[in-house]
Formats: sequence, structure tokens, C-alpha cells
Amino acid sequence: MKILIVEDEIHIARHLSKVIKSLLEKEEADVKISISLNQAIEHLKNHKIDLLMLDLNLRGKDGFDLLKLMVSKPFHVIVVSAYLEKAIEAFEYGVLDFVPKPFSQERLKKSFNRLKGNDISSHSTIKYFIIKKKHQLIRIREEDVLYFEAYGHYSQMYLKDGRVEFYDKALITLEPLLNQNYARVHKSYIVKMTEFKSVNVFPGGKYSLVMKNNDEIPIGRAAYKRLKNDWFS
Repeated sequence: MKILIVEDEIHIARHLSKVIKSLLEKEEADVKISISLNQAIEHLKNHKIDLLMLDLNLRGKDGFDLLKLMVSKPFHVIVVSAYLEKAIEAFEYGVLDFVPKPFSQERLKKSFNRLKGNDISSHSTIKYFIIKKKHQLIRIREEDVLYFEAYGHYSQMYLKDGRVEFYDKALITLEPLLNQNYARVHKSYIVKMTEFKSVNVFPGGKYSLVMKNNDEIPIGRAAYKRLKNDWFS
């Protein structure tokens, strides 16, 4: 796992790196440290990462500036900050977790469990998704989304107005960010379950969802069994 820590206090950054490597002892962890906003931006221009650990106060510069630039990138972000009043705003930008300072190993362990899919929250507050289009960052409201479809290492976002937008995150990266209304119904689809209108049941144990816009989405057998009581009864 390739991780970038953006923290201007080097002793905190080194301690964070040590804790992360301890938590990932069974995995190979490549942890780098940037002590300034500019250094972090330069690193991210030239290197792919899996996880960004971000402080919000970087020698007087706002870590949100980096978050806004990188929110459409295909990696997770965990904010590590003393600015608890910024937590709601951070979650609205789709961060995986907000860890208050001073942090403990046990608290960071919860973040990494969520990263691995072992503790996916059902209370995500993400309000919009950021997509890159023609050298611009465009904000898509969460309420306008119908479903996501896998598209190689990325995904496509289907919207209520009929648009289909390319989204720079894979379904496995996207899934932990979504609230309880979304469900993985198939290896290639995550659907907002409040936007389906009917379920088709075919011979041979095959199923599909019909969305309110009449798109038909396949449902895997295991997903059907998992969702049957909550959504299909």
C-alpha cells in the first residue's frame, strides 16, 4: 500500500508513519511524508498512491485546498486534524474518515478497518461527488445519482437527468463512502436502492432491478439474498 502523509510537524508525521506500519505489519507499506502543501502537490503529480493522510493546517495553509484538488483522484483520504469543527465539511468532500488529534493507535486501527471494508459506516454525510471534465472540476449532487457501474479501474455515474459521467474511482474505493441507501447489487453495480421501482425474477435464479428511469440492472444471487428482507419484501 502506497501512503502519503501530509503533516507539517515532522515528529507527528514520523509517529503517524510508525503507527501505520505497525497496523499494516502483514502488508508491505510504502509510506512517504510531505511537510508542505506544495511538496504534497508535487508528489501527487508524479506518484500514484492508495491513501492520503491529511492534516488541515499546513504552516498556515489550508489542507482543504489540497483536498479540493485531489477529491476526484482514485485514492482514499483520511483527515488527521485537531480542527473537529471541520469534520462535517471534510466528510462532504468524501473523505473516508476524520481522526481527531491527538490520535491513538486504536483510533487509527478503526480507520484502517474501514479502509479494508471491515467497518463500513452507514452514516456517510457525503453530499456531492467531484468529477474532472474538460480541465474543470464539476460538482455532482449526491441526490442526483441513480447508480454506479464499473468501468475498468474506474466507474461511470448514472444521473437522474439522463447524463452518464466518468468517475475517477473504482467501485471498491467508492463503496465505503456511500450512505445506507446504496447497495452493491452486482460485481459491476452499486445502486441507490431508493431509486428502484421493481424487481424482476427470472427462471434459473436470475434477478434484475428496474430503476425509476427504466434502466435494468442485474442482481447477483448472493446480493439478492442479502437485500431481500430489507428492500424486496
